[in-house]
Amino acid sequence: MKGSSDYTFYIVTLGCPKNRVDSRTMRTQMLLNGFQEADIPEKADFIIINSCSFIREAQEESIQTTFEVLKLKQEKKTRVGLVGCFTERFQEAIHKDIPEVDFTMGTGRYHEVAQVIGEKFSIQLKAQKNWQPATSETNPYAFFRIARGCSRKCSFCVIPSIRGPYTPYSLDEISEQFEFESKLRSKVSLKEAILVSQDTVSSGASSIENIVEFLQNKKSIEWIRLHYLFPDPRIFDILDLFSRYNKLVSYLDIPFQHVSPKILQSMNRPDNVEIYQEIIDKARRIRPDMEFRTAFILGFPGETETDVEKILEFVQAQSIQKVSFFPYSAEEGTTGAKLKDNIPYEEKVSRINYLRNEHLKSRKPVREKRIGSIENLLIDEITPEEIIGRRAQDSPEIDEVVFIPKGNLDVKVGDFMKTRILTPMEYDWMGEPVTGE
Repeated sequence: MKGSSDYTFYIVTLGCPKNRVDSRTMRTQMLLNGFQEADIPEKADFIIINSCSFIREAQEESIQTTFEVLKLKQEKKTRVGLVGCFTERFQEAIHKDIPEVDFTMGTGRYHEVAQVIGEKFSIQLKAQKNWQPATSETNPYAFFRIARGCSRKCSFCVIPSIRGPYTPYSLDEISEQFEFESKLRSKVSLKEAILVSQDTVSSGASSIENIVEFLQNKKSIEWIRLHYLFPDPRIFDILDLFSRYNKLVSYLDIPFQHVSPKILQSMNRPDNVEIYQEIIDKARRIRPDMEFRTAFILGFPGETETDVEKILEFVQAQSIQKVSFFPYSAEEGTTGAKLKDNIPYEEKVSRINYLRNEHLKSRKPVREKRIGSIENLLIDEITPEEIIGRRAQDSPEIDEVVFIPKGNLDVKVGDFMKTRILTPMEYDWMGEPVTGE
């Protein structure tokens, strides 16, 4: 019987940052059990696809990625595993329609991936106490999952049925995540910690404060960011943390999903939209430079053009800088799927395009006021031609970045650099380094 050290693996992560944390759990277990990490999928004996199933587009991406990876199996007999949300929902269909997939695993067994592979393919696991990753993490930020599952009953969402009820992680588990992330970095220091879950508010202010305080006391950490805050009254106690912890950046990710009370009722979400204003007002009183990211679902059954205009009025009135729009898709197993999906997909896309274009117009004057300002950017990436950095008010991978000509600057990823904001692009910026000030 061959041992695990004779095999390599590669993990493909789809979907949201929460999936990335789950992939990290699998990576840890594979390394601890002796498997070797490949730097590219073509070198791997096992390719593990961590799938997503939140909306139709995510499901299509999971299927497409699976078939692309299966091409490698034909070429070099790579074993392919499909795990995560998509597998949890469609396991029977996967076995029937994609029999080429060698193994599947749902959302509750990420920590068992090495054992699953070992048992299925008769591989003897060789535990490693002092493993070292084959590749060093190159990002100065990391996502920390602070809970799993969700206990909300939003009528459009399948997450509770896939992930189970909301279960917060202990501080010891957060500490383990931090130690793992630190060990992955031999060249780039970990400067930013991003807290994610399906519903961060449900952890409670005291639990979040314990995590923030833990990270605040880590010397390398300069920025702490909160994602996925549900807009209910518990958020007000969380906002108080911004007056006590200076490493919490002036950024809040709050998916409002809609602003029409009747649509919110159908979504089985709180329909008291006045609380949105209260949240924004308090956040800006504590941090005048606070910026918000939110998301809206367009085309929910019963939505009218008047409801769409309410979203636009809200976004413009509150100067929401970062907005994502998604077309509603009726997901099997949700209560929303029982409603008649009376809005054609093309109309949903049309409404999204309208809102996106109007939002870009309305934020243009706000962005123009930023021209000439000096920001302290965290450097995420360096190419031979340019340096790419972010403000504290921009989250990695989804928000704006600033491009700076590299020239002869002596700078590395993870550094902070004072930069003058110059030329606005549609979403991003051009800038120049500030020296001697």
